[in-house]
Amino acid sequence: MRIEVEGLRVAYDGRTVVCGVDLFAAPGEITGLIGPNGSGKSSVLRTVYRHLRPASGRVLLDGTDLATLSPARSARHVAALPQERGGDFELTVHEVVAMGRTPYKRAFAGEDDGDRAIVADALDRVGMARYGTRAFSALSGGERQRVLLARTLAQDPDVLVLDEPTNHLDVRHQVELLALLRAQHRTTLVSLHDLNAAASVCDRLHVLRAGEVVASGTPLEVLTPTLIADVFGVRAAVIGHPLTGDPLIAFDHTATVAAPPP
Repeated sequence: MRIEVEGLRVAYDGRTVVCGVDLFAAPGEITGLIGPNGSGKSSVLRTVYRHLRPASGRVLLDGTDLATLSPARSARHVAALPQERGGDFELTVHEVVAMGRTPYKRAFAGEDDGDRAIVADALDRVGMARYGTRAFSALSGGERQRVLLARTLAQDPDVLVLDEPTNHLDVRHQVELLALLRAQHRTTLVSLHDLNAAASVCDRLHVLRAGEVVASGTPLEVLTPTLIADVFGVRAAVIGHPLTGDPLIAFDHTATVAAPPP
């Protein structure tokens, strides 16, 4: 399914943090949001999974305004992995992942065999199949991240919305998570700080700065030395990755350029 963000404006305490953003995620593709801290990436994503109500604009799912859907129906279509993970859950890993089945259950309905199979498969896909009976609160940050990703997969959505999903993961698990996203062939909207990860996993990028989209296109079109200097304030060379052919960004760690506007 296609996600479209039209004329989005988000404000906190009277201060506009996202102003007039238009962007889209095409069916089955991974679309990345990149930009400096405070550029509005998380605020955009929060409106897509309905944690925030925009001051103006709308989010469309295959042409339907998500705001017109009930929370349960919306959750059957859109699953989120936000940056705010919440506190320690006094639940087992299996119970946390099973929360992804909630949009499909009637009030107070218990798990059935189908739910248990879906949860087991989701845990297996993130490499946590042996952890089902472990306490979620006893896991490391990276393990929790993978369990929460399994929860979104158990939700079986049409659209995944992921805010910095590689946080807390070591290199191996970052690579595995990004490969898992590619294998889903599911419409995905993801924010990433790592520009090389964005270049390797995303089909399309939208670049945000100060709450506005300043560039959109494929990674090869967007990730140029000029844009990286203008938006991120660093010098970089962009070359072809020797293994994959994707754009590979080599940063100059000896110097910066003029700081981008706030």
